[in-house]
Amino acid sequence: MTQTIQMTNEQLRQLIETVKSSAVSAADNAVFTSGDASMAKTKGSFSNCTHRFGGNRSRDEVEEFITNVVTFKELEMISDENAMKGISLLFYGIASTWWQGVRKEAKTWNDAIGLIREHFSPAKPAYQVYMDFFAKKQFDGIAIDTFVVEKRALLAQLPEDQHNEETELDFLYGLLNIKYRKHITRQSVKTFRDLLELGRVIEHNSQEDQAEARAAVPLRCARHVERCTHCNFRGHRLENCRKRQAQTANVAEGAKRLREDITA
Repeated sequence: MTQTIQMTNEQLRQLIETVKSSAVSAADNAVFTSGDASMAKTKGSFSNCTHRFGGNRSRDEVEEFITNVVTFKELEMISDENAMKGISLLFYGIASTWWQGVRKEAKTWNDAIGLIREHFSPAKPAYQVYMDFFAKKQFDGIAIDTFVVEKRALLAQLPEDQHNEETELDFLYGLLNIKYRKHITRQSVKTFRDLLELGRVIEHNSQEDQAEARAAVPLRCARHVERCTHCNFRGHRLENCRKRQAQTANVAEGAKRLREDITA
């Protein structure tokens, strides 16, 4: 049986105040705990970072390393100060030796990133970028995705907004393999996405044609009729050639008669 508790107005007011005080205290503790966790994260370092750089002068490798390290720093909430203290952990080989010599030049995190780019991946002059871009055309066997990605990566080394997308397409179109230019007109593509979509369709159709051609080879071979190398007629081989056998028999008969005449 449920027991009814009667309270005066004063008791009810005191109970409500007690509940409010408990709620405020719990919220303050939660904020304090969150602040401690945040402070702990800001004290992170690169000790658990698996990305390393050995000093290879490759633009792609340098940019990949920088992107990975910057992302790790942001995710681990590493402060710029702690990042500068631990950046030496990320180098090995000639890169480690290089950093020992230039670390005093890097006053901030951005300075350090700039020095890495400046020393191991200096920007190419525009004329050299253009030379590299137009040096190679698309040969058979190179997928259009791969070709476009490589060429756009070169154009990305030019100053920002050097060319719009339409001009870059004009540069690229003339380098495409003829099998693409046969089916894709320059006027039919407005963006690189359009070019890639049409190019993939052509590659898919080409793969189907090649598969059908390979499947047809055994059939052509099955219909192939052997040809005699002696009489040049089809339907038999040299060892079964009747004409050759007859000629051989005639020669043997002639030789036999010649021996008989000599002995007589």
